[in-house]
Amino acid sequence: MKNNILKVFSTNIMILSLIAYILGLTDSAFRQVYPSEDGFSYLINSIQYFVLWVLPYWWLIIIGGALLLTFLYYILKKQQSNS
Repeated sequence: MKNNILKVFSTNIMILSLIAYILGLTDSAFRQVYPSEDGFSYLINSIQYFVLWVLPYWWLIIIGGALLLTFLYYILKKQQSNS
């Protein structure tokens, strides 16, 4: 059960990080700070923007959301096993 919860927690972190990454690409600051000419530089600049700008502000929300979703998963799993 503990292994399963850790797997759910890490999956939640990855999903919420991906959502934050995609939302970071829609930010106008990304286009202003990291202008890109081709696809490869766009990819490198987007990862750099995510690590240096998005994660420092959103890491606590990502961790908190992953904990909340894991807790909800645990509660639903426990209720399902009691039924």
